[in-house]
Amino acid sequence: MSHLRKLRYVIPILILLLGFCPLHAVKLLDIAVSSIPGGTEITINFDSPVNYTEFAMENKLIFDLIQTGSELEAHRFEGINRGGVGTITLIPFYTANLLRLTIDMSVGGTYTATTDGNKLIVRFDNPNQEGFETWLASQQEVTESSLGYEEYYDVPGLISFDLEDADIQTIMRAMAHYGGKNVVAGEEVKGTITMKLTNVSWKQAFDVIVKTAGFAYREEGNIIRVADGATFDKERENSEMAQPIIHKVYKLSFAEPKELKGNVDKLISKKGKIEIDERTNSLIVSDIESRHLNIKALIDILDAPNPQVDIEVRVVDVDYDFGRDLGITWGVGNLRSTRYNILAAGSLKTATVGAFDLTLGSVRNFAKITAMLNLYEREGKTKTVANPRITALNNREAEILGGKKFPVNVLDQTGNLVTRYFEVGTQLKVTPHINSKDEITLDIEAELSSVDPTTLIITTTEAKTRQLVRDGETVVLGGFIREEEQRSEVGIPILRSIPILGMLFKRTGRSIKKREVLIFLTPHIIKYY
Repeated sequence: MSHLRKLRYVIPILILLLGFCPLHAVKLLDIAVSSIPGGTEITINFDSPVNYTEFAMENKLIFDLIQTGSELEAHRFEGINRGGVGTITLIPFYTANLLRLTIDMSVGGTYTATTDGNKLIVRFDNPNQEGFETWLASQQEVTESSLGYEEYYDVPGLISFDLEDADIQTIMRAMAHYGGKNVVAGEEVKGTITMKLTNVSWKQAFDVIVKTAGFAYREEGNIIRVADGATFDKERENSEMAQPIIHKVYKLSFAEPKELKGNVDKLISKKGKIEIDERTNSLIVSDIESRHLNIKALIDILDAPNPQVDIEVRVVDVDYDFGRDLGITWGVGNLRSTRYNILAAGSLKTATVGAFDLTLGSVRNFAKITAMLNLYEREGKTKTVANPRITALNNREAEILGGKKFPVNVLDQTGNLVTRYFEVGTQLKVTPHINSKDEITLDIEAELSSVDPTTLIITTTEAKTRQLVRDGETVVLGGFIREEEQRSEVGIPILRSIPILGMLFKRTGRSIKKREVLIFLTPHIIKYY
């Protein structure tokens, strides 16, 4: 049973390695660059006849050698510089089971390529017209740069494999061989992995395998290190602790230091420190140089002028029926007036006792509405209660308060008579939010209050809503309705003023009229040029 259990672990790994290591039918043995009369000859020697495809690109000759591997230890030969040849590169494409031979030429031109037994011979004109000694790839010194791993880190082609309880160390070695990359795994990289991948790139497969196993990796030149994430964090921390502290002062132009301190704190290292100097509106940062680079980049982004919004408010008291003649038909359902270009935005019911339905709308052509309001105000049919303007910073609340104060005598906790003042009228709190399309979202809190002079009872209607409008459009709030009692008297002059008998010569009337308060808010984004 124990032998069967071992085979269960070994077989998937063998299948993986076989899939990663395709068998090459032909081996490249050597490359020679020789001088011939009037030209240059490159001879590629194999252990058996080779099949290939070829193409030219700019000053490069490219040969894809099918089912071919290389016996040469090096893969990149630089500094040849003879006969018009600069660099020769060998790139193994394991998924396609071919070897790509690339010849960098000093100048472009015509060439011929023929095979002779186990040789591939490439001939072209020598631009220097001078003879030179024969160059052999097998006689070149192998260096780190000549290994050429960086040339085929991103291996072309797609990989498919199925792993079950495969050892992670074995998988790392197989991936390193397949990708032509130096992979170094730490001592803590242990365990098994089970997964199935179909048609993914080498880089994707490596990334998924490492992360699924619960590890991290870091690329350092032509080496990939695999370790636990805490290992890299500790290395970075130790490196930072060894670096000197640098003190810098970041003077802010628009933002306040206390606003940015929280964001900058996230970039400070363990040995760093940040202080606020309110007198100069500056941040004093003590940290290593690499952290200062990130801090400066963040401050350059955040220390920018905050857009401002100019908000024009008009509070109008109108007769309830006249409000319909104005062209605004408020309702819980839909609100639409093609004449005055008014679009509905919904409705909201306030939660306060005695409040009414609050209806919302947006007016695109407020100029026509304003003209009618001014006209009827001269005729006494409307009354502008308030018409303030205020400038608010983006994402900052602005408060508009208009009304009157009245005194009330009350007893304090000790029984003394004191006078307290209460304010009634219109109170608005508006917070603008500007988006990338220059549209404005308004968070609106509206409160309308009035006092009965006889009972001193304050009646308040409150509403809270959010509305999206374009720059220059007007938000309309309606539904603030109250009833007013009106008394009238008609009769014969003089006689109706006689005490007691005057009742015979006059007639009195009593009527209830509805009044509605409409609130218009028009935001304008202040542009900076």
